[in-house]
Amino acid sequence: MFRGQFIHKISQTGRVSIPSKFRDNLKLKHKTSSLILSSFENSLICYPLPEWEKLESKISSLPQFKKDTVEFERYLIGNAHESEIDNEGRIMIPSILRKHFKISNSAVFVGMLSRFEIWSEKGWSKNLTSSFKKFQKSREVIDGI
Repeated sequence: MFRGQFIHKISQTGRVSIPSKFRDNLKLKHKTSSLILSSFENSLICYPLPEWEKLESKISSLPQFKKDTVEFERYLIGNAHESEIDNEGRIMIPSILRKHFKISNSAVFVGMLSRFEIWSEKGWSKNLTSSFKKFQKSREVIDGI
C-alpha cells in the first residue's frame, strides 16, 4: 500500500526520485518498476502497471460510444504515460504533464493505497485546506459503511 506524503526535488529534465517506501512497495507487492502517470483532477495519478491494467479492464467494459465514457477515457487514458523507474529510483514526468500541473522545482508524493498522486507544492498546499473540510464532512458518511 502507498501511504504518507513526501517532497522530492525535480530536475530540469523532469526526473524525480520516487520515495523509497513507494519503490519498495512496487518491488515487493507489484513486482514491477513500470508506472502509468495520468491526469486526475488537480494532480498526476500514478498506478503500478498491474493496477492500471485492472482499471483499463473495467473501463473497457463500459459502453464505448456513450458520451460520458468517451469523455472519461479521453481525459484519463488520453493523458496516460508509461514511465519506468531507472537505476537511481527516478521516473521522468513528461513535460506536458509537468507544464499542465505546474510541477517545476519539487513534487509532493501522496500515498493513496493502491496508487499515489504527484502534486506541485503550491497545488498540494492549496488542496490541503479544502480537503480537510471535505474530510470532516465525509468521515461521518464513511463511518456508516
